[in-house]
Amino acid sequence: MYYNMNTYYSQFFRINSLNDKIVEAMKAERHDRVKYQEMMKMSTDPAVIKQIKFAYDDEIKHYGLFSQIYYQLTGKRLDIPIPTNVEKYNTLMEAVQSSIEGESEAVDAYREIFALLPNRQMRDTVFEIITDEQEHFGRFIYLYSMIK
Repeated sequence: MYYNMNTYYSQFFRINSLNDKIVEAMKAERHDRVKYQEMMKMSTDPAVIKQIKFAYDDEIKHYGLFSQIYYQLTGKRLDIPIPTNVEKYNTLMEAVQSSIEGESEAVDAYREIFALLPNRQMRDTVFEIITDEQEHFGRFIYLYSMIK
């Protein structure tokens, strides 16, 4: 049987790149969960906390979904440790501004993952994560206007 080695290697590097991107996404989801937990501590306003908690709750779901995709691609389980060195903010407004940027960047990064996935089920899963991140983006913009 004849193998086109260029195709083989390009597919190999594409998969490794995809795996690396998924690992980075898992790290980002862990990071953001800790960040949002700290942000909730910065306010006593239930309306503000509710907006942050929405994103906080989704981050563990996203981590689990990316973990499942990683396992399907590699056959290996991966557990990313919860980060202890999450940035500190002087004000909730600074944290919200950072979160707006972070959610936008996550959407862009997850679109790259989406484009590399080998099947529809995985793409549907990442599409769900992307739409959640877009909703977080909108909620943080709303939160920015609430506290400004």
